[in-house]
Amino acid sequence: MLSLAVAVVAIALPDSLNPSLIGAELFLAAQPHAGRRTVAFTVAAFSVTLVVGIALTLGLADVIVSVLPKPGRTLKYSAVAIGGAVLVIGGAVVWLRRRSLSHRDPPRVEHVRESHQSGAVMGAGIAGIEVLTAFPYFAAITLIGGSEVSAPEKLLLLVLYCFVYTLPLIAIAVVCVAMGPRADEVLRPINDWVRARWPFIVGPLAVVIGVGVLAYGIVKLTG
Repeated sequence: MLSLAVAVVAIALPDSLNPSLIGAELFLAAQPHAGRRTVAFTVAAFSVTLVVGIALTLGLADVIVSVLPKPGRTLKYSAVAIGGAVLVIGGAVVWLRRRSLSHRDPPRVEHVRESHQSGAVMGAGIAGIEVLTAFPYFAAITLIGGSEVSAPEKLLLLVLYCFVYTLPLIAIAVVCVAMGPRADEVLRPINDWVRARWPFIVGPLAVVIGVGVLAYGIVKLTG
């Protein structure tokens, strides 16, 4: 369980630098009632990511059990190796496209209403789109779904992944609640830096972590 938790955290770290989610929440940070909006956005993004993860993990587990009624050590560490390989490939793709990705325009958010519900709708919508295209997320799902741990432990691992994944959003919401209208002055430079640099960080970080996870799975398989 501990080794799986470490692997899940390692996979979630590069995925947490998500420019779409961070950019959208920073947009809300510059609006009236920023504290309520960003908290609602963060809760919605966390919830959608967790719900989709549960559905995918349980579905993957059902497939595995139907094929191999008694998943063993080989299956467990094969899932670890596959998760690492997915992370390496995804990181390499991000690195190869780093210049075009770093110049991509931030998400446009129009007609924001004067209630916290708009933040929740935005968070749920963007998170729902992002989880369907996030390679680290599917690497984690493969790892968790193919493991031998119990269903409650799989749920705990998913919660851990979602917590690490939304850490930047949680931090933004905390700053907005604590600083009120002054939060935008602190967060705007961070937004500019993340938009310009995230592919140069996420790509290599994903490859390095993926190589480590892949090597761990291979060592366990051959040991």
